[in-house]
Amino acid sequence: MLEASRRSLEALANACGEEAGLHRPLAEVVGGVITSIPEDTDLAQALSDRETTDILVHLLDENRVQVERALERVREGAYGVCESCGHRIPAARLKFQPAATRCVECQSHWDRINGRTA
Repeated sequence: MLEASRRSLEALANACGEEAGLHRPLAEVVGGVITSIPEDTDLAQALSDRETTDILVHLLDENRVQVERALERVREGAYGVCESCGHRIPAARLKFQPAATRCVECQSHWDRINGRTA
């Protein structure tokens, strides 16, 4: 299940990035060539869309990395054990978030330290 999730997240991130043209010049994505200047609204929308897609691709990639970490924990025989405090991760949490490598309390603490919101 985790391996399928990893592959799915990777494919989705690649598809989003390709569709949004994250790896192409902005002028090409907007629909013009460098010699043609799009209207301000077109450029503003293209920039906004590109930024939104870039954020989405980044989040999908972070989720993929988390799934890979959980798969590594499975291989090590440590899946279901919090990597921070060493206590068992409740089954309800793993059912809701199979890629979890920390219990809720340790994940909340980690998120605060790393400037992330839950």
